[in-house]
Amino acid sequence: MINIFVVILLIFIPLTIEDTVLDRYDYDAYGTRLASNDYFVVLAQNDLNRYSVIMTPFGAEYSCNYGYNYIDDFVMNVAAGRHQNSTQMSFVYLRTNSSTGANQILGLFTFPQIDNTNDSAGQCDKRLLNDQGEYDVKVWNNTLSEMSTLQMDLNGKYAYGFLSNGIFIFDIDNKYVQDITWEEILPSIYFEPHALDISETKDRIQIALVVGYYQSDINKVLPVLYLVQLNPPLDMVVITNYTFSTQNIQFIRANFAFTYQFNYVMSISIHDSTQQVLIGIPQSATAYLFSFNSTDLILIKTFNQPARSTSWIDNDGTQAALLLANVPTLPWAQSQVRLIDTTSGTVISAFPNNQQTFDQWADTLPIFIRLATTHDNELMVQATDGTVLLISSADAGYFSRSHDIYSQSYIPEVCPLGTYKSISGPTPCIVCPANTKSSNNELLPTIQCLPCLNDSFCPLGSVNDVNISSITSLSQAYAYLSSSSSTSFDDILIENIFSMQTTPIRCILISPFFWSLITLSISFIILIIMASFYYSPGKKKHFQRLEYIFRQTDLIGNGELWFGGLVSFAVMVLIIFSFWFGSVFLKLYPAETSDDAYFACDSSLRNAQFSSGLQLLTTIKSDDEQPIFDMLDSQNFTLEINFVQTGFTCNDVFAQTNFGSYAVFFSLTNCILQPDNATLTVSISMTYHLMNIQLNLTGQSYIGGVYICLMGDNSTSNDSLYTVEQLKFCQLFSTDNQTISQDTEIYFILTKTINITDPLDYNSASVYSGIWIPTSTYALLSDFLAYNQQGDYIRYLGTQHTLTIIFSETQFYVVNEQQPIVRRNEMIFHGVLFTTTILGLFALGFLVLKLTLITALKWIINRIIQRPPCCRKKLIEEHTENQTIL
Repeated sequence: MINIFVVILLIFIPLTIEDTVLDRYDYDAYGTRLASNDYFVVLAQNDLNRYSVIMTPFGAEYSCNYGYNYIDDFVMNVAAGRHQNSTQMSFVYLRTNSSTGANQILGLFTFPQIDNTNDSAGQCDKRLLNDQGEYDVKVWNNTLSEMSTLQMDLNGKYAYGFLSNGIFIFDIDNKYVQDITWEEILPSIYFEPHALDISETKDRIQIALVVGYYQSDINKVLPVLYLVQLNPPLDMVVITNYTFSTQNIQFIRANFAFTYQFNYVMSISIHDSTQQVLIGIPQSATAYLFSFNSTDLILIKTFNQPARSTSWIDNDGTQAALLLANVPTLPWAQSQVRLIDTTSGTVISAFPNNQQTFDQWADTLPIFIRLATTHDNELMVQATDGTVLLISSADAGYFSRSHDIYSQSYIPEVCPLGTYKSISGPTPCIVCPANTKSSNNELLPTIQCLPCLNDSFCPLGSVNDVNISSITSLSQAYAYLSSSSSTSFDDILIENIFSMQTTPIRCILISPFFWSLITLSISFIILIIMASFYYSPGKKKHFQRLEYIFRQTDLIGNGELWFGGLVSFAVMVLIIFSFWFGSVFLKLYPAETSDDAYFACDSSLRNAQFSSGLQLLTTIKSDDEQPIFDMLDSQNFTLEINFVQTGFTCNDVFAQTNFGSYAVFFSLTNCILQPDNATLTVSISMTYHLMNIQLNLTGQSYIGGVYICLMGDNSTSNDSLYTVEQLKFCQLFSTDNQTISQDTEIYFILTKTINITDPLDYNSASVYSGIWIPTSTYALLSDFLAYNQQGDYIRYLGTQHTLTIIFSETQFYVVNEQQPIVRRNEMIFHGVLFTTTILGLFALGFLVLKLTLITALKWIINRIIQRPPCCRKKLIEEHTENQTIL
């Protein structure tokens, strides 16, 4: 059965080992050339023909380079025990000859350490003694393994190799190697190892966890994890296994599984104290978390992460690093390292990020291939060219930039404004929660964010207290005045003359009808007095004089009835008020400049009627209208953008305008960091109205909100017949408890509003005023949907915030027209008409009264004529007297 599989492999594998091992610049193929423990890191550099050893705390002064013995040597694997002590300055290696690839050599490399009492970490000695350096222990003269794994036990006593063509146990102290065939531990199974790690169970049993591929039949290759009990120095036994079978990896071609392919590399990492193991299988885009003991493997959790390398970064077994080689993190790398919480599965942070960056060392962006950890759980990341980056741990309130392992460690930096860090570790600082703020002094570390004041605008990432009243919205888009329910002067006149509204008391006191009734009441009093004069013999003469006067003032009966003269005084009150009302009502125009109507119960009464409508901009304008449109088009705009709750400074922002695919950069008119140290104000003079303005802010800060103001000065022309009003529009753009999106677009739509005030005099010109009315729209102001779906860690991957403000104009304009309800000549005409109407009404009333009263009296007299003479004579005399009095 095995022979059949071998034949199949020979068919599927088109290249031989000799065709590929010559690439001395490949740091990924055939094995692991990076190993570390708490005291040193070793890197096999085939392109430089040397081993590079770097002691903690790293840097050039702690590094030593030891050359290979032979120029054709090609090291495939190096390994060191995680718990080696400070006296075990050695590592194991597995190498071959790059020219022939015809053999494999296992050996031990020992290097000296300088005893430096002033430096607890010590330094390596670049000079090797005679018994130091490479020591070859075993040479296999068979074909080179396509895949090979090498690892030492925790204490550096034994080394184990799981190769394509066999297994070995290396007793380091006794320099003895025990060979074991795959048939001995996995009979009748063809297995290709890809990753290996060694640990020890709580019952002190050494175990190996090996992950790779096995071919279950001709058409099916599956990944599998083996738990192997180690019995050094001579034996080992497979205890159990776990086969990974998902839809993503159910069918894999043998030439991918059994030869080196970049995207098919597996990884394994054991957390010794918690007996957990992480398995990375990029083909399934999944990482697996197991727990283990001396007899069993238990799957705890899976993570949807295509990790090609894994590593633990804490002592509690709750945080781990996953390397995603094909997930770019622009603009720094073509790969990404994610730190995850293994309990919840959430991503804590990613590397690189806008705080933990590194200097680029090549023309192309690096690709990461491997992770490792050293003392204090500091994380190392190896790139395809062999460069090793160190992500150092930093205290609370600080973060550290990553650097090459040969470089001097960077001094930790204070968390950026608006962020904090409450624990030490290799993670970046995170934004302050909503309603809290960081220290607004960029020199002071923020370990815990402080609460904001109640009247502050305080979203995520706040820097200082910013009073909400200072960023309130301003708009001039007021509703245009509407006409009253009555736009007829006759209706208004009659309503105000005959009004008897009793509340408030002012209304009754200014009512003409009320004073007419008062006058009429006085007339009745005079009537009573005249009646007394008539029946008083000595005052008959006074009665006659008054009678003559009142007959002359009778406007109703043309002097026929002297009582009509008394009533005419009440009529005159109404007539006088009608003309006075018309004269003062005439002055209540235009509405915006007139005073309150003190003479009417409704003080808002105006001699104005209003209309509004929309017109297309393409409509041909009259000669009278065109100037106001020209003035609006030529009004200069100033755009003021306030970035509220941000740590950005003027040095971080630049502006551009876009013309299709072209960008034109221009200088800011003004840039000021406000005294609150949390608001950056940028001013731009707009060269034309329909600009496309893009502001780019580069750095590691965030923006809580954007307060945008559009302003324009007023102007007049032609003796103020044409006026462009001052523009002052401000609006705050923000999302509750979020920061502004890293790529935000805000659209301003401008609408012309033309106000036309018609003249009172037909011979005068209309007055035009105009103003721009902006309205704004936007899609999303924050990236909270992306954060909710992908994780909050992506917030820290961006280095630039882009705010694009796009202006456009509506295809219509608003026309508001104001006309007087009545003009001067119309008012005079309506006053005369009202006078004649009132006189006619009262005359009609007197006529009706006269006809009805006389008719009644005649009927009564006729009835009296039929009575006895004494009674008839008396009634006739009384009737004659009544006629005389009237």
